[in-house]
Amino acid sequence: MTREGRQSANAEERYSTSGFQTRPFYASADVEGQWLAEETDFPPPGRFPYTRGFTSGGYRDELWAREMYAGFGSAEEANRRYRFLIENGATGGVSIALDLPTQIGYDSDDPMAVGEVGRIGVALDSYSDIDDLFSGVDLAGAGHVFSTANSIAPIVYSWVLTYCERHDIDPGSFRLQLQNDPIKEYVARGTHFLPIEAAVRLATDVVIHSHRTTPGWLPISVSGSHMKQAGSSPLQEAAFTLANGIAYLADAQNKGLSIPDFHPNLEFHFCTEMDFFEEVAKYRAVRQVWSRIATERFGVPEDRLRFRLHAATSGQPLTAQQPLNNISRITLQALAQILGGVEATRTASFDEALGIPTEEAAKTSLRINQIMAYETGIPDTTDPLGGSFYVETLTGQMAQGMVAELDKIEEMGGALGAVESGYYAQALAAGAYQQQVALDEGDRVIVGVNKYRSEEPRPYPRFTGDEQSEQRQCERLSRLRAARDADRCRKALEDLRDACAGTDNVMPAVHAAVGADCTVGEISGVWRAVFGEHHETRSVL
Repeated sequence: MTREGRQSANAEERYSTSGFQTRPFYASADVEGQWLAEETDFPPPGRFPYTRGFTSGGYRDELWAREMYAGFGSAEEANRRYRFLIENGATGGVSIALDLPTQIGYDSDDPMAVGEVGRIGVALDSYSDIDDLFSGVDLAGAGHVFSTANSIAPIVYSWVLTYCERHDIDPGSFRLQLQNDPIKEYVARGTHFLPIEAAVRLATDVVIHSHRTTPGWLPISVSGSHMKQAGSSPLQEAAFTLANGIAYLADAQNKGLSIPDFHPNLEFHFCTEMDFFEEVAKYRAVRQVWSRIATERFGVPEDRLRFRLHAATSGQPLTAQQPLNNISRITLQALAQILGGVEATRTASFDEALGIPTEEAAKTSLRINQIMAYETGIPDTTDPLGGSFYVETLTGQMAQGMVAELDKIEEMGGALGAVESGYYAQALAAGAYQQQVALDEGDRVIVGVNKYRSEEPRPYPRFTGDEQSEQRQCERLSRLRAARDADRCRKALEDLRDACAGTDNVMPAVHAAVGADCTVGEISGVWRAVFGEHHETRSVL
C-alpha cells in the first residue's frame, strides 16, 4: 500500500497516515467484510483473538505501568533522576537511557567516544557503574528495570544479574526488560556494529538463557518505535515489527526454545504519533494479528497467548518552537495508546526537542499519565472505543494491511531478507520524504512550525549537564583497570572468544567476563574480533 499522507483541510478526500481513505461518517455496513467479521459477534475482551484486550477487566484489574525514560552523565547523575521520578510516582521502575558509546560497545576513554560520553544517555563501562546506578533504589519496590540495550544486551543482562547476586536480591522480585532487538537498528536507529546474523544470535542467546535462568524477566522487546520515527506509517511499523518478532522466535526455536513456554514473556514496543484513531486501531489490530501468528506458526495455546504490549509517545512530532504545545501532543498520543489497551506507557517530555528533559518537564510528563489514570474514568471500562463503526473499520483495515505486508516480507525471506534487500530502509526513506514534502507544501500542519507561528520565540529553561562528567568517567575507568585482577580478566575474555567461535550459548561466558570486571569495550571487542563488523553498503542512483 502506498501511503498518500493527510490531505489539506479543504481537500474533499482525506486519508489516514497509512493511506486509508477516511469517509465523512461510518455505519454498520462499513464494518462488514472486515477481517474481524470472521469472528462471531465480535469476541469480548479476554477472548481470542484479543482485539479488545487480553482480560475482561482491563485497567480495572491492573493500571498501565507509567514509565519515564531517563539517563545522562554518570551513573551517579542518572541515579538521582531515577530516584526523583520514583519519588514522584513513576510505576515503570528504572528505565535506562544509555549513551551512544555504551550502546555501540565502546569504553568511555575510547577515541571514538570523545564528546559523546553521557551526552544522550548514561555512560556505563563496567559492572562497577551498576552499583552506583542502582544505589538507594529498591528494585523490588520499583518493579521493573528497562534498558534500550540492543547490540550489547548480553552485557546489560549480566550486569543486572550480577547486581542481584552481589546484593542478595531475588531476581524474581522485579522484572528486567531488555529491548534486545538489533534487527531494527540496521534500518532505523543505527547502534549496530556486528553482522546481522551474529547480532540475532546474541539476541536469542539472551532470550534462551533468561528463560532458563530468570524466567520472570522479559528478555526481548521487539520494537517498532524507531522505525516509526524514521518514516514508517503505523501499518508499516506494526508489520515490520511483527516480522522481526517472527525472526527472533524462529531462531530461538531452532536452538531448542519452546515458544509456547516462553511466549508470555514476549514484549512488543511501539510508539504513538498524532493520527489518533489509526493509532488506537493499530494496537487493537496488533493483538489480533500476532495472536493468530503465535497460534498458527508457533503452536502457542490460548492460555499462553498473552504478551506484553508496550507503547511510548513519539518524540518525532515534538517541536522546539512553542514547546508548551508539546504537552497537548503528548497527552493525545498517550490517550490513544491507553484507549488501544497497552500494558505500559512511556511519555516524552515537552522540552525533548530542546535537549535532555529538565526535572520539571519530566515531572509534568509523568503527571499526564497520572491524571489520565486517576481523574478521567478511562480505566473504568475495557476497550471503550470498541463497537465504533470507524474504529472497527480501521482495525479491520489495519489487520488486513499487516497480513498483506507480512506476506510480502515472508516472500523476501523474512525480516533479515527485508533488511538485506533494502526493503525496510527504502520504505522508511520514502515515508520520511513524503512527510517532509507534505509539511513544506502545507498539506501537513504542525502548529507553531508552519502555521500559527510566533515571531518572537520565548526562551525556556534547558537542561545543563556537568561538563566534567566525561573526564571523571574516564578517570574512574582507568582506576578500575588498575585495581582489577588482570589475569582473571584476560582469562574471561579468552573463554568468551572460544564461546563465540563455537555454537554454545555465549551468556555464561559473558556473565563470567562481567564478573571479572571486563569492560563493555573489551567484551564487544571480542565480538568484533570473532564475528567481524558490519559495514554499510552504499550505492549512487
